[in-house]
Amino acid sequence: ENLIQELKTEGIIENNILLAISKVPREIFVKKKFIQRAYENIPLPIDCGQTISQPYVVAYMSASLNLKKTDKVLEIGTGTGYQTAILSHLCQEVCTIEIYSNLLHKAKKRITQLNLKNIVFKLGNGTEGWQNKALFDAIIISAASEIIPAKLLENLKSQGRLIMPKKKPSGNQKLLLVKKNNKTYLEKELLDVKFVPLLNKNVE
Repeated sequence: ENLIQELKTEGIIENNILLAISKVPREIFVKKKFIQRAYENIPLPIDCGQTISQPYVVAYMSASLNLKKTDKVLEIGTGTGYQTAILSHLCQEVCTIEIYSNLLHKAKKRITQLNLKNIVFKLGNGTEGWQNKALFDAIIISAASEIIPAKLLENLKSQGRLIMPKKKPSGNQKLLLVKKNNKTYLEKELLDVKFVPLLNKNVE
């Protein structure tokens, strides 16, 4: 309740987002030693040197995509599965890619525990996109990159939206919202963020 209140104070007013966050128990996504801090509005460390994002950033990124119940969403960087679970309450289907098998395995277990049925998992290199030239209404990348991976832009429908933390030459990161209009892309910078780097290498 306090977290929801804090998110509202910080400007998250979309009811569908607040409802999704209230439905997903963050404590099952954090390490046991951080359970007391599960509902603080902070990022927390997880396995493989990664982090679970701050709830405000999860809410803000989800809200920026302006999701409809009929949307199909691609998530790059499953991590703990927390963002995945929230997205599952906001759209028709979530396809999620994780490069670390250890993280993917644990995320699957948590999602099963929550009985969420509209999620498809894949172990792989997220920069390669989803196979079969599948098209998505929205793409969310939970790791920072200096460039927008071209394969992911190919996975985006016309009028689709992509959100990601973009790394600047200065080392700072800005959330970038990209809207695809046929062959053109409209980019808009949002707030300053701090994410782990997007890995582009062979799968762990």
